[in-house]
Amino acid sequence: MVGADLIEIDRVRIAIKRTSRFCTRVFTPGEIEYCNSKANPFPSFAVRFAAKEAFRKLHPAFTSGIKFQEVEVTNDPGGRPRYRLRGEALARVQELNIARIDLSLSHSGNYALAVAVAIAGKEEGGDEDCNRRRNEEH
Repeated sequence: MVGADLIEIDRVRIAIKRTSRFCTRVFTPGEIEYCNSKANPFPSFAVRFAAKEAFRKLHPAFTSGIKFQEVEVTNDPGGRPRYRLRGEALARVQELNIARIDLSLSHSGNYALAVAVAIAGKEEGGDEDCNRRRNEEH
């Protein structure tokens, strides 16, 4: 399964500046802290928003009933972007027997792109964040 999203960075910048609750409604405290640590936080916010949308596009089961904050984008120790899932997002991934979700992020100029690839079935050495969360929740 593949999900992708391309967004104009200015759209996210305008939403953040216009609506004070946008950030806290869409992003986790960790995402906000990470993005705000950048000289220009808007590309980082935009690419994380695109990643949340790419997740929703992976499967019809993800299009509704999942809160934005249940899909968090983090970085592993090597800097690779990863999903950290909670609540309903995690439950639906488990129901669909998804072993891991690979994530690629990029931004350039006024565009941010996210591509998510879900791998079904059980795999050894799968996504540590997803696997750790599965073990913590059960």
